[in-house]
Amino acid sequence: MLFQVIHTHTNENCPARSPEHAKPFGEWWQSLKKATGVKLLSGYVSPIDHTFYFVIEADDFTAVTRALGGLNPLGSGSIRPVITLDQTLPLIESGIFRASR
Repeated sequence: MLFQVIHTHTNENCPARSPEHAKPFGEWWQSLKKATGVKLLSGYVSPIDHTFYFVIEADDFTAVTRALGGLNPLGSGSIRPVITLDQTLPLIESGIFRASR
């Protein structure tokens, strides 16, 4: 199952504000890449917006929560299950998204 993660933090909580704050974040980032039960597919940052974007693959939400727990002290975010567009096209063709008549 795929999960889209969007996480924001304030300038005051930004891991880039000092080397002392960047180090634990860097360690967390490396641990996320090796976390049990999750596979990090991509990770991006919008530095001016103080926003991280991740796509993670996992079999269950508990593993995702465990892997992302280190972000909690920095700010807040959202985690949404998503599917690929290739997976969506057959659903569109089947009519699943049409209003019932």
